[in-house]
Amino acid sequence: MNYILRKTYEFEAAHWLPEVPEGHKCGKVHGHSYRIVIELSSDELDKGMVVDYKDISQCIKGPIIHVLDHQTLNDFIENPTAENICLYIAKTFKHDFRMNFYRPTHPWFKGRDRRITLRAVEVSETLKTNCRVEFMETL
Repeated sequence: MNYILRKTYEFEAAHWLPEVPEGHKCGKVHGHSYRIVIELSSDELDKGMVVDYKDISQCIKGPIIHVLDHQTLNDFIENPTAENICLYIAKTFKHDFRMNFYRPTHPWFKGRDRRITLRAVEVSETLKTNCRVEFMETL
Protein backbone atom coordinates (compact mmCIF):
# COMPACT_ATOMS: atom_id res chain seq x y z
CA MET A 1 0.00 0.00 0.00
CA ASN A 2 1.26 3.49 -0.85
CA TYR A 3 -0.07 6.53 1.02
CA ILE A 4 -0.03 9.81 -0.92
CA LEU A 5 -0.32 13.19 0.80
CA ARG A 6 -1.05 16.45 -1.04
CA LYS A 7 -1.06 19.96 0.38
CA THR A 8 -1.88 23.18 -1.50
CA TYR A 9 -0.54 26.70 -0.92
CA GLU A 10 -0.99 30.05 -2.65
CA PHE A 11 1.06 33.20 -3.09
CA GLU A 12 1.13 36.28 -5.29
CA ALA A 13 4.22 37.30 -7.26
CA ALA A 14 5.48 39.04 -10.38
CA HIS A 15 7.99 37.80 -12.93
CA TRP A 16 9.13 38.08 -16.51
CA LEU A 17 10.74 35.47 -18.70
CA PRO A 18 14.12 36.71 -19.92
CA GLU A 19 14.63 33.90 -22.44
CA VAL A 20 11.50 34.33 -24.56
CA PRO A 21 11.76 35.99 -28.00
CA GLU A 22 11.61 39.77 -28.18
CA GLY A 23 8.03 40.99 -28.23
CA HIS A 24 6.66 37.92 -26.37
CA LYS A 25 4.10 39.09 -23.80
CA CYS A 26 5.78 37.09 -21.01
CA GLY A 27 8.97 39.07 -21.57
CA LYS A 28 7.31 41.98 -19.76
CA VAL A 29 6.85 42.16 -16.00
CA HIS A 30 3.49 40.67 -15.04
CA GLY A 31 1.98 38.94 -12.03
CA HIS A 32 0.17 35.76 -11.11
CA SER A 33 -1.77 34.26 -8.25
CA TYR A 34 0.34 31.13 -7.91
CA ARG A 35 -0.99 27.87 -6.55
CA ILE A 36 1.51 25.21 -5.54
CA VAL A 37 0.88 21.61 -4.54
CA ILE A 38 3.45 19.46 -2.76
CA GLU A 39 2.97 15.70 -2.87
CA LEU A 40 4.66 13.25 -0.47
CA SER A 41 4.23 9.52 -0.06
CA SER A 42 5.27 6.56 2.04
CA ASP A 43 4.56 2.84 2.17
CA GLU A 44 4.42 3.03 5.97
CA LEU A 45 2.75 5.31 8.47
CA ASP A 46 4.08 6.71 11.74
CA LYS A 47 1.34 7.51 14.25
CA GLY A 48 -1.15 7.01 11.40
CA MET A 49 0.48 9.64 9.17
CA VAL A 50 2.92 9.92 6.29
CA VAL A 51 3.95 13.31 7.71
CA ASP A 52 2.03 15.78 9.84
CA TYR A 53 0.48 18.49 7.61
CA LYS A 54 1.79 21.05 10.10
CA ASP A 55 5.35 19.91 9.43
CA ILE A 56 4.86 20.20 5.67
CA SER A 57 3.53 23.72 6.16
CA GLN A 58 6.55 24.66 8.24
CA CYS A 59 8.82 23.65 5.34
CA ILE A 60 6.72 25.49 2.75
CA LYS A 61 5.46 28.63 4.46
CA GLY A 62 8.67 29.94 6.00
CA PRO A 63 11.33 29.27 3.36
CA ILE A 64 9.09 29.44 0.28
CA ILE A 65 5.76 31.28 0.66
CA HIS A 66 7.00 34.03 2.99
CA VAL A 67 10.07 34.53 0.80
CA LEU A 68 8.28 34.63 -2.58
CA ASP A 69 4.92 36.21 -1.70
CA HIS A 70 4.50 39.68 -3.27
CA GLN A 71 8.03 39.59 -4.66
CA THR A 72 9.59 39.50 -8.11
CA LEU A 73 10.51 35.86 -8.76
CA ASN A 74 13.44 36.88 -10.99
CA ASP A 75 15.22 37.97 -7.79
CA PHE A 76 15.27 34.29 -6.71
CA ILE A 77 15.06 32.25 -9.92
CA GLU A 78 17.05 33.21 -13.00
CA ASN A 79 14.39 32.18 -15.53
CA PRO A 80 11.17 31.78 -13.49
CA THR A 81 9.14 29.52 -15.76
CA ALA A 82 6.60 27.26 -14.07
CA GLU A 83 9.05 24.37 -14.55
CA ASN A 84 11.90 26.26 -12.86
CA ILE A 85 9.62 27.43 -10.05
CA CYS A 86 8.78 23.73 -9.39
CA LEU A 87 12.49 22.92 -9.21
CA TYR A 88 13.16 25.86 -6.85
CA ILE A 89 10.31 24.80 -4.55
CA ALA A 90 11.42 21.15 -4.54
CA LYS A 91 15.05 22.02 -3.77
CA THR A 92 14.09 24.43 -0.99
CA PHE A 93 11.52 22.04 0.49
CA LYS A 94 13.91 19.07 0.46
CA HIS A 95 16.62 21.08 2.20
CA ASP A 96 14.30 22.48 4.87
CA PHE A 97 12.57 19.13 5.47
CA ARG A 98 15.88 17.33 5.94
CA MET A 99 17.27 20.07 8.20
CA ASN A 100 14.17 20.22 10.41
CA PHE A 101 12.85 16.69 10.56
CA TYR A 102 15.88 14.46 10.31
CA ARG A 103 17.56 15.91 13.38
CA PRO A 104 18.03 13.34 16.19
CA THR A 105 15.87 15.42 18.55
CA HIS A 106 12.86 15.45 16.23
CA PRO A 107 10.14 12.78 16.63
CA TRP A 108 10.30 11.87 12.92
CA PHE A 109 14.01 11.05 13.19
CA LYS A 110 13.38 7.63 14.76
CA GLY A 111 11.46 6.75 11.62
CA ARG A 112 14.28 7.78 9.31
CA ASP A 113 14.51 4.24 8.01
CA ARG A 114 10.88 4.73 6.94
CA ARG A 115 10.96 6.01 3.38
CA ILE A 116 9.21 9.34 2.82
CA THR A 117 9.22 10.36 -0.83
CA LEU A 118 8.82 13.73 -2.48
CA ARG A 119 6.62 12.58 -5.35
CA ALA A 120 5.88 15.83 -7.11
CA VAL A 121 5.57 19.60 -7.05
CA GLU A 122 2.91 21.39 -9.08
CA VAL A 123 2.77 25.09 -9.92
CA SER A 124 -0.26 26.82 -11.43
CA GLU A 125 0.07 30.37 -12.73
CA THR A 126 -3.58 30.58 -13.80
CA LEU A 127 -6.63 28.33 -13.71
CA LYS A 128 -5.66 27.03 -17.16
CA THR A 129 -1.87 26.66 -16.83
CA ASN A 130 -0.17 24.08 -14.67
CA CYS A 131 3.21 22.37 -14.47
CA ARG A 132 3.86 19.18 -12.52
CA VAL A 133 7.39 17.90 -11.97
CA GLU A 134 7.61 14.36 -10.61
CA PHE A 135 10.65 13.48 -8.53
CA MET A 136 10.03 10.23 -6.67
CA GLU A 137 12.99 11.17 -4.48
CA THR A 138 13.43 9.86 -0.95
CA LEU A 139 13.73 12.66 1.58
